Amino acid sequence: MTRIRTRAAFAFALVLGLAASSCSKPKRYESAVQVVRKEVVEKDEKGVALQVDFEVEWDACPGDQFQVIRGGRWFAECTAKYEVGDEVPVYVRHWWDDRGFYRWDIERMGDCWRDIETESPGSYEKGQECKDTETHGFKAGFACSRKPFRTLVKRCPWMARD
Repeated sequence: MTRIRTRAAFAFALVLGLAASSCSKPKRYESAVQVVRKEVVEKDEKGVALQVDFEVEWDACPGDQFQVIRGGRWFAECTAKYEVGDEVPVYVRHWWDDRGFYRWDIERMGDCWRDIETESPGSYEKGQECKDTETHGFKAGFACSRKPFRTLVKRCPWMARD
């Protein structure tokens, strides 16, 4: 009887370990964004950009999906060729956070790699999906939600949180 329990406990631990390891493997996605803002945040004494912010819009995703990414000196140098209005291919990394949810961030913009710093206050996303509200058959306003809905995640799977 103890042998059966030992095997069952081992099988359970194995299944649990496999499930946990499948959550921790990052996935990568390809998409494109439009640059809506570009700003040099820090410069050295010679005027060389040390940090740059890009605000980008995910045109392919439903709703209003924006993201601000900050990169260091090498990223700023490499992305100098991109201007407001440009559509740029991006590569997104989607990974499991130890706090119990998925996270995502842009790790490459065009041919320019950037270090993802998960606690950087300069990088964040801001997205919402808005719908009209009606009262007695007439448009009364709108209501917005920042939670990624099924239609958004179906089109842009890296935005999934759970």
